[in-house]
Amino acid sequence: MRRWIAAPLVFAVALGLASTNTRPVTAQDKKDEKKKDGPTAETIKTADGVELNSLFHAADPTAAPNAGSAPVVVFLYPPGPDRDMTKGDWGGLAKELNKAGYHVLQFDWRGHGKSKNIKDKQKFWENVFLNTPNGGFNSYIRGRPPKMPLKNDINFTDITNPDRFMPAYLNDLAAVRYHLDLKNDNNELNSSSIYIVGAGDATALGMAWITAEWQRQQTYPKPTQLANPTYTYIPQQLIGGITSAAGEDFGAAAWLTPSHPLSFPRRTIQNWVANNAKLRENNPMLFLYAEKDANGKAQSKFFYDEVLVAEPKGKSGLEKLDQTFIREVKGGAELKGVKLLGNDATLKTETTILQYFSAIQKVRQKIPSRKRGYADPYYLDGREFGLRP
Repeated sequence: MRRWIAAPLVFAVALGLASTNTRPVTAQDKKDEKKKDGPTAETIKTADGVELNSLFHAADPTAAPNAGSAPVVVFLYPPGPDRDMTKGDWGGLAKELNKAGYHVLQFDWRGHGKSKNIKDKQKFWENVFLNTPNGGFNSYIRGRPPKMPLKNDINFTDITNPDRFMPAYLNDLAAVRYHLDLKNDNNELNSSSIYIVGAGDATALGMAWITAEWQRQQTYPKPTQLANPTYTYIPQQLIGGITSAAGEDFGAAAWLTPSHPLSFPRRTIQNWVANNAKLRENNPMLFLYAEKDANGKAQSKFFYDEVLVAEPKGKSGLEKLDQTFIREVKGGAELKGVKLLGNDATLKTETTILQYFSAIQKVRQKIPSRKRGYADPYYLDGREFGLRP
C-alpha cells in the first residue's frame, strides 16, 4: 500500500480547516490576465469515431517553467440537457489552477456543446461495445441502423433514454486519457499526475474511469504481453499480467455534490472499489456538498462510507484513509455541483480544491513523465464493469 509522506495535518490545512490568507486580486493582475492568451481549442478522437471538442488551459509558465513535468486537471461536468463545458464557473477554477502550475483540460461529452460530429459512421454504428444484437447503448439514439440515412452527428436530444445511455460516456473518458498521453509524449504535460474535478453524476463516471485505468498498462504493451494481436479494449487479458497500472497516475479527485445515475447501481459502484484495493489506497478523494443540501450530504456519505469505506469500523481489515475527506461547504446553502464554484471569497471551494491538490502534488512532484506509446484510442467495455444497456 502506498504510504504518503505528508502527514494528515497537512491535508487538514489544505481543506481550509486552518485559517488561509489569499492575496486580493489587483488591477495589475487583471492587466496581466488580459495579456495572456486564452485556452487552446483541441479536438479529441474517440475509438468509435466521435470527435470531442475540448479546451486546454496551459499552466502559467512562471509557475510551471517546464510544461512537460506539470500535472494536469480534468474537469467533468454531469451530462444532461443544455449542458456544456462553458456553463458554470469552471473557467475561474481553471485560472486559479493555472496560476498554481497545473494544466487544465475540459471537454464536452458526445452530444453536448460542440462534440456532435461523428467522423467515422462505420466505427460508430458498428462498434461491438456500443452496438450489440440486443441493441447496446447506441440503441437509445434516434435514427440508428437499420434506419437510413445514418446521421453524421449526435445530439443529447436524440437520446431516448439518457440515463441508460450514460455508460457510453466512458469511451469519451478513454479518449481523454489517450489525448493526455499523446500530449505527454509530446512533452506538453505529465500524465503521471492527473487530477479530476467532477460534479454530480460525473462522480460515478469518474470512479468507473479510474477503476478501468487500474486494469490497463501505463505504457503500450509489448507484443509478448498481448493475449490478442491487437490491444483494443479495456479490460483485455494480457500475457504475464500487468506490471504497471495506469490507475497509479491519478493523483486525486474532488467531487462537487457527488451522485450517481440509476444505470450505475450502488452495489456495482461498491464492487469497483471492493474488488480493487489499489484504487481505495492510492487515489485520494474529496467530497464536497453544501451545508443545507441533505441529498448531497447523503450521496457524499455513500461514496465516502460505503464505496471507499474511508473510516472502517469493526474488524473489516481495512485501514483508515487519511487523505480522503468529506466536507460541508459553509455558506453554500442548497447550491449543487458547479454552482459551488464562482464565489470563493465566501465559499472557499476553489481554495479548498487547490490546496488539497497542492498538498498531494508535493508528494507526487518528483514522479517523472514516461513515454506512453499508444497509437490509437481504446474502448472501454462497460459490460465488464457491471454496466449494461
